[in-house]
Amino acid sequence: MDQRFRVEPGERVLIYGIGNVGRQDDGLGVRLVESLEADGGLGAGIAYETGYQLNIEDALLLSEFDVVLFVDAAVSGHAREPFQVERLEPSAGVEFSTHAMRPESVLSLCEELYQRRPRAYMLALPGYEWDIQDQLSEPAARNMRRALTQMIEEIRCMRSRSSQV
Repeated sequence: MDQRFRVEPGERVLIYGIGNVGRQDDGLGVRLVESLEADGGLGAGIAYETGYQLNIEDALLLSEFDVVLFVDAAVSGHAREPFQVERLEPSAGVEFSTHAMRPESVLSLCEELYQRRPRAYMLALPGYEWDIQDQLSEPAARNMRRALTQMIEEIRCMRSRSSQV
């Protein structure tokens, strides 16, 4: 994944997939989390959530975790292939609507309301097709499989190193 992404021993982790599975590649985040859960997940201490979009109420959910990994589609050209991971920081930023919020805004609310600041990351998967269909485009599905494989390997490796300490 990325050298900046890390999970320490005993940390509670939330993997949150965002997107609309009825709009082809917009559903990448949700599909990746569904695939993780179908494969039996990554073990104790890791929870999974999916949503069409982030909302104010998600601040409470985030407050229960030490690390949050958001997974979402990005318009091709706005994220490197096969995926990109970046660290997120809380940012109050003004939103046009509270019906759909940026992860940074929800993190800011989490800190303000619950005095919790989970370490947060965005795993962005390039999307290519946005039509009204429930099937991912082939390039997006390929990127998702690569991200899924690498994510599973890295998190399991981090956890096995921490259990040897």
